[in-house]
Amino acid sequence: MEKEPTCSFYRDSGTLAMGKGLGYCDLDGNQTVCNGDTQFCEKPDVLRKQFEQKRNEIPGSGGEEGQKKKSPKYKVLVVDDEEPVRNMLVAFLSRGGHQCETASSGIEALMKTHQNKFDAVITDIVMPQMNGIALTEELLRLYPKLPIMIMTGYSKEYPTESAIMAGARDFIGKPFSYDEFVLRFNKMMSDCKISLEVESKQNGVVFHIQRESSDRINELQREIESLKSKLYGGTPFKTNKWL
Repeated sequence: MEKEPTCSFYRDSGTLAMGKGLGYCDLDGNQTVCNGDTQFCEKPDVLRKQFEQKRNEIPGSGGEEGQKKKSPKYKVLVVDDEEPVRNMLVAFLSRGGHQCETASSGIEALMKTHQNKFDAVITDIVMPQMNGIALTEELLRLYPKLPIMIMTGYSKEYPTESAIMAGARDFIGKPFSYDEFVLRFNKMMSDCKISLEVESKQNGVVFHIQRESSDRINELQREIESLKSKLYGGTPFKTNKWL
């Protein structure tokens, strides 16, 4: 067992042994007399499990719980005709561990989405050849579930409403801070994940309803055939000519 300098379940007590360093163990609530040395623990197996559980509760410790608390990493396409803006966004996203590619125009962005799969797109509006609104509409035609954030300046030609009408999941006004961008990006990705989960569950419900309906129809058909067989003695039904 890995040695701990002082057991975390050791509780000092000046009332025991006249302050000679003895206290009690709070491991299982029985308050057994203890001096804090794990080498002489009377319940080493229980103590080891408690230490492992504590390590797993620490984010980044390598334990199962620590792994669950790690944020997901995404592959993001950054689209802007201004190189300083592209570099800034790549720096912002890279700090969160995300992988980035860049494009300087809407046309280049479309080419890159044909060549690679992206989890999200961040695009400016005002760009040569193809603006961000047209790019968003085309990307969503090709990839309807793709989350897109549009960066909007204070332009009368392209108001915020145009970004939403194009189908963007979010927008952010220039200039923006690192904290604002990260907050909006994380919320967009979280909302997208939730939407996909809801859609998946809804599709699952519909599938089960359809399957159960089909199974029930087949069951009823078998029951009908069985009743016909009993009614007509196993022979095909013939209409009585006297009726």
